Amino acid sequence: MDGSNQDDAAGRAETQRGARAEGRAGKPAGARAADDFARAHDRLRRIFDKRMLFIVGATRWGTAWVQNCLDAHPAVLAKGEGHFSDILFPLLAKAFDSYNTEAEKIGNRMQLAGLPGNAAGFTFDDVDHLLATAAGLIFARWAGDDDAITCVAEKTPEHVLALDLLDRMFPDMVVVHVIRDGRDEAVSAWDFNIGISRGEFPRKYPTFASFAETFARNWSRSVGAARRFGRNNRLRYYQIRCEDLLAEPAPIIRRLFRFAGVDDDSTIVRDSMTRAWRAVPLDLDPGVWKDTFDQDARRAFDRQCGELLKLLEYDP
Repeated sequence: MDGSNQDDAAGRAETQRGARAEGRAGKPAGARAADDFARAHDRLRRIFDKRMLFIVGATRWGTAWVQNCLDAHPAVLAKGEGHFSDILFPLLAKAFDSYNTEAEKIGNRMQLAGLPGNAAGFTFDDVDHLLATAAGLIFARWAGDDDAITCVAEKTPEHVLALDLLDRMFPDMVVVHVIRDGRDEAVSAWDFNIGISRGEFPRKYPTFASFAETFARNWSRSVGAARRFGRNNRLRYYQIRCEDLLAEPAPIIRRLFRFAGVDDDSTIVRDSMTRAWRAVPLDLDPGVWKDTFDQDARRAFDRQCGELLKLLEYDP
């Protein structure tokens, strides 16, 4: 395209923008608000028409690798961490509950004064709808207007304890559960917290064994919650062991892409894995726990997770 044609194209685009702005400016404020509302709902409709996928698990490195692998696929947008279930939803629910409480007080006072009562208030269904809308608006901002995106994925490991809540918000959602040997993850968490602590962490956990038992309890709870969702929703649950990604990742990622409803072409699989390895080197070192666990830590962990470790086929 030569310079004159570029100038003509730019001029036409500017004219179109000006016409839209002029048309909008000529509308009453109520009509402009209605247009904005309709556009927002259209963005939400297009987002909720896509496959909604949540990546969860008690392993931040493993979930981050899977997120990056999915995000490398041309038909997937995978972001983190939205923290809907553990931050956004509780804050919004608290606000709606406070509003209902105050509205009821006002209504009662009006009735006592012989005036018509105030019937305002949010129902549970209203709150679910508003929570889903809030998360949907975030998804819509992430995805923009890219129609090539058919699957929107979000990674927040803490969602693992709130899958039933997310399922109410997004009834057709699918879940990818990433698992790592809880003992190795305990060592990683211990090293991380010791590295950043200014004294509180070692005071709370003077020995690794004391930390290991607490970690094991939380790990068992998290893994159990996700697997329970999987038992009840077999077609909407896909489990990945981090250790298996190290051994033979391609078949796992191919199944992951099929689970997400996107193309599992071998070239896309290879390129997506390459980008994920570059973004998040999955340096797991399976079995590293054996260098840190003493007998007290072993007994503490086994009390909480011994049977679960066997079920997940981890070596004793």
